Amino acid sequence: MLEQSQIREILADILESPEFKESQRYRDLLQYLVEESIAGRSPKETTIGIQLFGKDASFNSKEDATVRVYINNLRKKLDHYYLTSEKPHAQKLSIPVGHYKVEFISSAEKVDHPSMRKGTMTYALIALGFIASFTLGYFTSKSPHADAHVGTPPNPLWNDFIKPNGRPTLIVVGDHYFLRERGKTGTYSRITSINSPEDYRQAIATDPEFAKRYEPSDFTYLRPGALYGLTQILSIIRNSPNGYSIKLASQFTIGDFNSNNVIFLGPLKTLFSFQKFVHIFKIEYSVAPPSIRVRGEKGDSLHEFSIGDQRGGMYEKDIAVVAKAAGPEGSTILMLLGFAETGTIEASNAACNNQLFNAIGLKYPLPSLNDPFYFTLIIATEGMTEAIFNTDIRYFVQIKPPLDISDASKKDSSKTK
Repeated sequence: MLEQSQIREILADILESPEFKESQRYRDLLQYLVEESIAGRSPKETTIGIQLFGKDASFNSKEDATVRVYINNLRKKLDHYYLTSEKPHAQKLSIPVGHYKVEFISSAEKVDHPSMRKGTMTYALIALGFIASFTLGYFTSKSPHADAHVGTPPNPLWNDFIKPNGRPTLIVVGDHYFLRERGKTGTYSRITSINSPEDYRQAIATDPEFAKRYEPSDFTYLRPGALYGLTQILSIIRNSPNGYSIKLASQFTIGDFNSNNVIFLGPLKTLFSFQKFVHIFKIEYSVAPPSIRVRGEKGDSLHEFSIGDQRGGMYEKDIAVVAKAAGPEGSTILMLLGFAETGTIEASNAACNNQLFNAIGLKYPLPSLNDPFYFTLIIATEGMTEAIFNTDIRYFVQIKPPLDISDASKKDSSKTK
């Protein structure tokens, strides 16, 4: 049983998170429910409506869904807080469906309550359904032999992907890696230092007891920024006569390079096996604390870019990476990356902008943009609630072909934590 001081400490951490810090209504609602629970009361919907939402005595919860809507959104905010929080949680606050008394679930980083599982699983299924609908709707109508009209690409970055008689394009969307607690059906854990099967293998090699507590799972989770970027990419790729397909990063295999050009879209912590190819873009990175290091054109200089205080309330700073290079088996790889939502969204915005290279040319001398044209671009971003209001091109370096990537599958120059 938690002491009142412990409960209020947990509440204070939640209220200071980006999900709640700038949302006074949800702060008040959560604090009210916690205080009622501390007092041993399970408030009724009518009571909440009158005491918190200013409803009068005629308030009828069956006809007015205000309280239910807010409580449902509150559960989603809590789900998002626990899925994205970088710190471990020995106790998790939960509001079970069917009543409004707060409960605390034991065990670090676990998603254990049926209502929480339902919310996160539904979000993942919606995301996967979104991808499936695009795959079926677009890919079947744009087969590799379709006589589709190829429009003018927004900028030379896309030439390799939509030129006639080229390779099909595989769009890989980064999804988050989850573990399952052994012996507990439906109990999933997001541990921020473990972002791929390789990370899991390293964890159990360091701590064999870890394997007794957790095992890999097939549960997955997509952030909205990746889905936003997907719609932008598809508006261009759907005009290609070569066809395309879509996969999650957790489903990608090295063999997919055999016949496809590949576009990766998502946060850096969702790279999975793509970590092996980051070095060809002259990039090294760390996810905690977030930072990017880029080698100069001759490899003799190192440029580092860090975020600092990444988030504050709804405000978010991030780094966007747009990088293109030659990949294995004669393929072309395009990477659209960020650490969080703002960077991921800006990476796709920049790549799809027909003024991209004009903007780069204002700060860096550009050689001919004739194919093949490979490069790494770093953009600092600022935004709020997934709306970007400031960007700054921080670095650009051309990657001159040909590249020796025969051992790409054996290398991993990235540093993840």
